[in-house]
Amino acid sequence: MVDITSSINTFISKYKPYYISDFYTDENFQFVLNTLFEIDNLNVLFVGNPSSGKTTLLYAIIRQYYGLSKDSTFPENNILHINNLKEQGINYFRNEMKTFCRSSSTIFGKKKLLIIDDIDMINEQSQQVFRNYIDKYKNNVNFISVCTNIQKVIESIQSRTHIITLEPPTKTHFQIIMDKIIQQENLVLSEDIKSYIIQISNNSIRNLINYLEKIYIYVSSPDATHLDLENCKKLCNIISVNYFEKYITHLKTGQITEAIHILYSIHDYGYSVIDILDYFFNFVKTTESLNEDEKYHIIPVICNYITIFHNVHEDSIELALFTNNIYKVLLK
Repeated sequence: MVDITSSINTFISKYKPYYISDFYTDENFQFVLNTLFEIDNLNVLFVGNPSSGKTTLLYAIIRQYYGLSKDSTFPENNILHINNLKEQGINYFRNEMKTFCRSSSTIFGKKKLLIIDDIDMINEQSQQVFRNYIDKYKNNVNFISVCTNIQKVIESIQSRTHIITLEPPTKTHFQIIMDKIIQQENLVLSEDIKSYIIQISNNSIRNLINYLEKIYIYVSSPDATHLDLENCKKLCNIISVNYFEKYITHLKTGQITEAIHILYSIHDYGYSVIDILDYFFNFVKTTESLNEDEKYHIIPVICNYITIFHNVHEDSIELALFTNNIYKVLLK
């Protein structure tokens, strides 16, 4: 039995990549990034599928560029991070971003960093403002952005940035990471359990690490029973994509009540509203049941509800209102 008291940090904190060298990438990727660091030209557009590690990579770049330790706080005055959840519109881009770009860096010998998550989800008008600031302030600011669909990033931004494609982790990468954690945490897992965990991780290293932590906590319990594949499946229970596939089908055929009942049934299984929206968010990004235009309009709705629930309240009745809003999007 492992000693759970020996681990203070979560597995994510212990095993996530903190620096560029921590990522399982080819040598060319490392060489290109390090070269851009050396010439202090980090005007980069990263392109990658969901769960390819784009956001984690951004944090690693910040640490490496400013020479920060794993536990150091980021120099907030030197970094402006814009993402889908807090897009304030064109006035924000014209005013707050301009103020940020015009002020001097607080760190000698280093530029400021302006980071845009999911730039492909930002409207074209705001992208044009971003492009204009690249031209005006590139000597004072490094502009870093990430996207999933490069076709939705305007050409004038693409031509002004170094485009780097992030390849998704391979099964071998997952196996290496899993074996490392298993060895360091003194876990004993059968091969069928290992294969199952990789399968349900849905190409996400974060999911893989979280499942291994669940297992670690389980086997550390004094009253834990033997962990076989069946127990592992119960322990790592996730919301099946089949629920969301049916949910979308009902909405597209106008069966709103049936769609609402699906979300309520998931909630009855013990999942919180936030859990359901998080799973649905990941589903929307990867499913083939929705076209790119539908995804483009649905994702801001999900993000808006997630923000509300994090900051204000969480009530299952909101699942019905949420469903009605998704239905309206699909009607357009």
